[in-house]
Amino acid sequence: EPSETPSQKIAQDHSIAVLPFVNMSADPEQEYFSDGISEEILNVLVRVDGLKVASRTSSFTYKGENLNIPEIARDLKVGNIVEGSVRKSGNRVRITAQLINTSDDRHLWSDTYDRELTDIFAIQDEIANAIVEALKDELNIGLDAVKVESVTDNLDAYDLYLKARGMFIARQNLDVANQLFEQATRLDPGFAVAWEGLAASQWVSTDWIKG
Repeated sequence: EPSETPSQKIAQDHSIAVLPFVNMSADPEQEYFSDGISEEILNVLVRVDGLKVASRTSSFTYKGENLNIPEIARDLKVGNIVEGSVRKSGNRVRITAQLINTSDDRHLWSDTYDRELTDIFAIQDEIANAIVEALKDELNIGLDAVKVESVTDNLDAYDLYLKARGMFIARQNLDVANQLFEQATRLDPGFAVAWEGLAASQWVSTDWIKG
């Protein structure tokens, strides 16, 4: 195989993929929550200037797979990978995350967050910024800090939103997804992304019925 040029190597070093976090909860149906957390962190990292982030579609291809990190990195053409796990129990959550440099399978950063679920957006903020800081140190480049905004103060609404979004992305049980999005907007009428999810889900549902 031809060797990488310096510019190709830099591009790969400045790239990252967020793999779907493993659901470690006692209830396997909580997988929508671990998927949602992974996606939220990915969406935050997308906003970091100078960082190329593999798409959700590409990263989630490896959900449930046992491929090793170098293989995934070669497939996705990324220099760094984030992986982790989520354990949700009652009103508490434990999220473990780690950042791996794929060129030598070296751990750049890892941490475990034990929090009340009321802190879920703060956790996402902490994880995303810890990743950015680790990459800044490793790559010796300037990456801006990110800020995760609290999209709702109602955690029940947020939980319904993640469950509905999982169904919508999978294009499964769209009628149920519509109901869950609606419930989320009733619990918090100011929950903008839930309204967006409801509109998108209703549009797709109608389109499928027409088809």
